[in-house]
Amino acid sequence: MSVTSEPGMISSFLLVYLSTLFISFVFGEAEIRFTGQTEFFVNETSTTVIRLVIERIGEPANVTAIVSLSGEDTGDFFDTYAAAFIPARGTNRTVYIAVCDDDLPEPDETFTFHLTLQKPSANVKLGWPRAASVTILSNDNAFGIISFSTPSSISVIEPRSRNASVPLTLIREKGTYGMVTVTFDVSGGPNPPEEDLNPVRGNITFPPGRATVIYNVTVLDDEVPENDELFLIQLRSVEGGAEINASRSSVEIIVKKNDSPVNFMQSVYVVPEDDHVLTIPVLRGKDSDGNLIGSDETQVSIRYKVMTWDSTAHAQQNVDFIDLQPDTTLVFPPFVHESHLKFQIIDDLIPEIAESFHIMLLKNTLQGDAVLMGPSTVQVTIKPNDKPYGVLSFNSILFERPVIIDEDTASRYNLL
Repeated sequence: MSVTSEPGMISSFLLVYLSTLFISFVFGEAEIRFTGQTEFFVNETSTTVIRLVIERIGEPANVTAIVSLSGEDTGDFFDTYAAAFIPARGTNRTVYIAVCDDDLPEPDETFTFHLTLQKPSANVKLGWPRAASVTILSNDNAFGIISFSTPSSISVIEPRSRNASVPLTLIREKGTYGMVTVTFDVSGGPNPPEEDLNPVRGNITFPPGRATVIYNVTVLDDEVPENDELFLIQLRSVEGGAEINASRSSVEIIVKKNDSPVNFMQSVYVVPEDDHVLTIPVLRGKDSDGNLIGSDETQVSIRYKVMTWDSTAHAQQNVDFIDLQPDTTLVFPPFVHESHLKFQIIDDLIPEIAESFHIMLLKNTLQGDAVLMGPSTVQVTIKPNDKPYGVLSFNSILFERPVIIDEDTASRYNLL
């Protein structure tokens, strides 16, 4: 039953519509409305113009239509009001709305223009559509221009036994609409950036309305001898509609030379027992090839310890050797890269096998910008001396007088 009623309902509506249209024409009624495009998306430029066409249908009549901006005048259009006269012999008129190009950062903005009649009458009515929307797209860097607002080059000192932060200031110039995220990464060296800085890549976010963000990069204490290292923090891309200022998109971080190595030149010395002074070099700020590395502008000091044991294989201090240092602290003044420990080897007349003693640099006593590297222990061995294994010889009467041996009767003779 419902199936047969739907065509009847449609026919009824169509009949009413046609009757209304027929009555309008019979009694001389005209209708004013927009025709053509009524939804616009435009850029804010000095040449942007919106074209709105107004048409009259029905009975010819002189009509003045008004196009006006709905709501507050924000200054985005040169004119917010326009009148269009359509004479009886005409059917349409066009009005032009020019966009005002200002320097204000703005997000997408949508405006509505309404069509009205200057003098409403019984013979002229408004039809549909009677409104047009205009969206001016975001402009003048509404979401901002991102850049660093710090010196282009920053020198930092790697801290000892802790990490330190380097604050980097980023600014968002022009507009601050919406949330904006900028990505960055770190390059340079010569060592990998991960060994000295953290993080080496990531995102920095500007919340809506925020024009300044301070981002901290951590300088790591890696205890690795290094000369000056240069790293470049570069802004790479941005999301959220903003732009990157290419002229201020990077910051150079220089980690000053640090962690000067302290170590012995070699780990083993073998010396004879004679009356001489053994000199043991201790190096500061040199690598295995003898090249300077690490900081040397400040004083560095470290203590050492002489180790002996109570056995015939170990030398005894003040018996087999003497420590000639006034104290056990070794000092490196600024820009001094080598110092020496001196030990007097005592020459006695006692037969001895090889004897040794050890010298150890004590890590927990190290003062200054330095790290203890290997070799940090030296073994000094005094060679066997004074005939420790004895002297072999014959002790026999043969040296006193001749001895005659009868070969036929003596099968064995003791020479001692």
